[in-house]
Amino acid sequence: MSVLWAWTALVAPVMASGILIQRIAFKDSVLRLFLAFSASYLFALTLIHMLPEVYAGPVPKLAGLCIVFGFCLQLLLDSFSTGIEHGHIHTHTDHCHRKFPVGICLGLMIHSFLEGLPIYDMQNSSEPLHADLILGLGIHHVPITITFMILLKDHGLSFLKRMLWLTALSVMAPLGMSCGIYMHHLLQGYSALFSATAYAVLVGIFLHISTAILFESSEAHRYTPLKITVLLLGVIAAFCLS
Repeated sequence: MSVLWAWTALVAPVMASGILIQRIAFKDSVLRLFLAFSASYLFALTLIHMLPEVYAGPVPKLAGLCIVFGFCLQLLLDSFSTGIEHGHIHTHTDHCHRKFPVGICLGLMIHSFLEGLPIYDMQNSSEPLHADLILGLGIHHVPITITFMILLKDHGLSFLKRMLWLTALSVMAPLGMSCGIYMHHLLQGYSALFSATAYAVLVGIFLHISTAILFESSEAHRYTPLKITVLLLGVIAAFCLS
C-alpha cells in the first residue's frame, strides 16, 4: 500500500459523503443507524485488533497510560467540538445559528489530525501503513462528515464555504499521517516508542468515541431490533476485515 493510496482512501469517504449530503436529505433515524454501525465497528476493531497490538508493544504500562490520556484528550476536545464526533449538533437557538461554530470546527479538525498520526508504522517493514485503521477511519468519518455538513448548512454557510470546510476536514487525517511519517524519520531510534504512543492514544480516543455513540445513538437508551442488527453487523465487519 502506498502513501498516495492511503491519502485517497482517507480523503474519498469524507468528500463523497460531504457532497452527497448536499443533494440528499438524511433523516435523523438513518444518520443514527450510520453512527451505530460506525461505533460498533470502531469498538470491535479496538478490542479485537488494536488493543492487543498496543499491549504487545515495547512498554505495556506506558501504553495503558497513553490509552487513558487519549480518552481524556477526547473529553477535552469534546468541550470545543460539543461532541460532533459522536453525532451531536447543537444549533438549538437563534444565537447558535448566528454565531459561526469555530470551536466545533477546530475541535473536529484536531480530532481528525490525531487519528491520522499512528497510521504509519516504520517498524513494520513489510506493511508500514495500517490498512485496517485506514478502513476504520473511512467508516468512522462518513457519519461525522454528514453531521458536520448539516451543521454548516444550519448556520447558513454558502455552498462554496461548505465545500472549503469539507476539503479542510478531508485532508486532516492524511496530514496527520504525513506528520507521523515525518516524526518517524525525525526521531530515528525513538521511532518505535512514538508509534506505540500514538497508537495507544488513538485507542483511547476510539474507546471514548465508540462508547459515547453506542450510549447516545438511541432514544431513551432503547435498542430496536434494527439497531441491534446494525450493531452486530459492525462487529462482524470489524472481525472479518481486521
